[in-house]
Amino acid sequence: MLGTVLTFDHRRLEELINNFLQNPNPSLLEEIRRAYVNHIYWEEEFLFKRINNTSLLAVIKGLEGEHAGMWALLDQVKEFLDANDVENAKKRISGFMRVLLGHDKTEEGSVYPELDALEEEEQAKLMLEEVKLAVVPLDWRCKLCKKP
Repeated sequence: MLGTVLTFDHRRLEELINNFLQNPNPSLLEEIRRAYVNHIYWEEEFLFKRINNTSLLAVIKGLEGEHAGMWALLDQVKEFLDANDVENAKKRISGFMRVLLGHDKTEEGSVYPELDALEEEEQAKLMLEEVKLAVVPLDWRCKLCKKP
């Protein structure tokens, strides 16, 4: 179950990047950054620590190294956008996507099956860590609090 949630999150991030390639803009880049940072925070601070298969330790270290490299690529995309260099921003986000696709394939094929093998209750506790990170839109109100 946990692997499926993470895989869906990968597809969501890939879709955001494809949207950026069609319409590069700072707000969409910020959404990509938030989604990416949230995802890798969850992995590095909670999920990877639950992998007990020692044969995956080197794989996880490699994935963490890729996290840092992709973070740097997103920083470069922002620099290009801030300089109004849209073409280079698109090239850099395309590079980010190439790395991301290989990275996602590795996680989905090795790490995520290990997470899926955890007891259901443990998976639920790990998902709760992600729920704790959720940020409600500032203008959101519950249905009965909304003014007509």
